[in-house]
Amino acid sequence: MKKHFLLITLVATAFAACKKDGQKPNAGRPETASRLAAAAVCEPCNTAPKDLPDVISGNRTLYRDTCYILDGKTWVKNGTLTIQPGTIIKGIKKATASEASALIITRNASINAAGTADCPIVFTSNETTKAAGDWGGVVVLGDALVCTTTGTAQIEGINPVIVPAGVDYTYGGTTANDNSGTLSYIRIEYAGAVIQEGNELNGLTLGGIGCGTTMDHIEVMYGADDGFEFFGGNVNGKYLLAIANNDDQFDFDFGYKGNLQFLVSIIKPSVEYAANNSNGIECDGGQVSSCYSRPVISNMTIVGAPNCTVTSTNQLLNGTRFRNNTYAVMRNSIVYGYPTAIRLESAVTTASFNNTDSCGTSGTATYLFNNAVQACVTAFATFTPHSSTTSNTVAGLNLSDAFPAAFADYFDPIASPLAPAAPPTSNKTGFCGLLPVNCSYAFNTVTYKGGAVDPSGNYWLGDTWIRF
Repeated sequence: MKKHFLLITLVATAFAACKKDGQKPNAGRPETASRLAAAAVCEPCNTAPKDLPDVISGNRTLYRDTCYILDGKTWVKNGTLTIQPGTIIKGIKKATASEASALIITRNASINAAGTADCPIVFTSNETTKAAGDWGGVVVLGDALVCTTTGTAQIEGINPVIVPAGVDYTYGGTTANDNSGTLSYIRIEYAGAVIQEGNELNGLTLGGIGCGTTMDHIEVMYGADDGFEFFGGNVNGKYLLAIANNDDQFDFDFGYKGNLQFLVSIIKPSVEYAANNSNGIECDGGQVSSCYSRPVISNMTIVGAPNCTVTSTNQLLNGTRFRNNTYAVMRNSIVYGYPTAIRLESAVTTASFNNTDSCGTSGTATYLFNNAVQACVTAFATFTPHSSTTSNTVAGLNLSDAFPAAFADYFDPIASPLAPAAPPTSNKTGFCGLLPVNCSYAFNTVTYKGGAVDPSGNYWLGDTWIRF
């Protein structure tokens, strides 16, 4: 509690206009039981379930008083799918991964899924006892740039034989500010489908999505492959939470170049993870050597496991893994509980690393400043960090409680375990060099590292829309 009070003192200084000195994060916000009850009000499904068709052509609205069923794949084309706050959509478990149920928004359509903190939109399994990979997930395809030889690609995880006639399952184009709609206050549970290695559906798959798309407050948990996967495009995002997806929590491919802030991923030790391939972030370039991925990230928290050990035979790998024609910007972030904290893997990526220009603006450089990490084996693989990025013990990170006793405690708005409590995580941040900025995106300037506390000092992992 003493550490927690120090964080609040620091935050209050920065946000005096919003908070009284000494006020706890989330003071006056509902306790865990209350927030669960509040969210439950928006999940009644009090009319008979309705199956969604194979193809939705034109505009359609889904209403929160009805549970909708995905029995196989539903494709949306030539219109906008609007989903009311509080709506629940359930995917039926199929016999094989290639048949997996999924919702797919094609690039000539859009989605308007704007939930609220008290009424999130929920995508989940139709099974009574839910498990990773029960259904396929949510896929959104757009018209922004992707790094392939043709400038387009066919989305992974789809068997072309079963695609309905007249449906386009490709993505990519030349429209940087392409707008695929709104994804806000959404929870995606127990999704993912691995047809074969390198051909999978994820919790949320984004193919060629442009920065005209709105993406914030999204949770993906207990998926059978990656939590979030970005194939090219430059969509921006804030408040993205990945929990115990069994491969990578965040995966960037095919030239993704977007701006991201307030990201959190948390490993649950009891979950089964992919063999020798489970990372907090994995990032790859594209099929064209001159075209590269370059996520620009600030205020991220990546949590592994105590002693980097999970109960499955498949262990964790890297907190962040930047490889294969990848550049990156990562600032003001916390990574711990993995064998390696930050790895620059390919020759191109390692050569792009700039250790001196803390406010550098080169679009072909990798900048890693103002981060705090812990690792069980190697803190920094194949590079020497700038002095502003430090290697620490778990205790030396000075979080309120880096590994709380119960998994549910990560989401306790009063305890706020991932809140920075003292240096190095509570100070020495930097917000220059977070460029280029897409579609007038704005990074919030805060005085602490990590992604679990918002600019008002609230511990957003304790918000009503989140489950665990």
